Amino acid sequence: MKRKLYSYVTALLLTVTALLFYPSQSQALSGNEASYFYWMQSGTPSYQSTSYGSWTSQKGTIVGPGTMKKSYTTKSSFSITGSAGIPVKTVELGLEAGFTKENTLSTSVSRRIPKGKTGVFQTRYQYKTYKVKMAQWVSIDGRKSKTGKTKYVTVKKRTDVQGRIILK
Repeated sequence: MKRKLYSYVTALLLTVTALLFYPSQSQALSGNEASYFYWMQSGTPSYQSTSYGSWTSQKGTIVGPGTMKKSYTTKSSFSITGSAGIPVKTVELGLEAGFTKENTLSTSVSRRIPKGKTGVFQTRYQYKTYKVKMAQWVSIDGRKSKTGKTKYVTVKKRTDVQGRIILK
């Protein structure tokens, strides 16, 4: 009997200790959750412009005569170029998955290289710039709602890769 009572008292003490020392884990949705603000994409991004990176030589050249065939594959990416005072990581987390989805970009080119010439394969990236509306949200005791504040951020997205073969 004493052993059973001792087990109950021990279990009770462990439970009380857990409630006292780890309240955030024991008071789920009790009205004591932390409040915090965050930013989320609001609406569809607005296209602004297209730009191109510089041509970059890739590995592998061929001395003519002959035909040079090359292909190149990379991944799409994006960068925040204007965050309107919102931390960049916060903007990245708030963008919709469809907008930030990683895609495979590829190019293939072929060119005849004349005798005495060298073919050099080059690539460059195409970027599209978007203006994205971000809305501020607040979470209080597990309930989320908009605060009414909005800001616009600028996102530069790698959308294509182009290839060419030049003669030297």
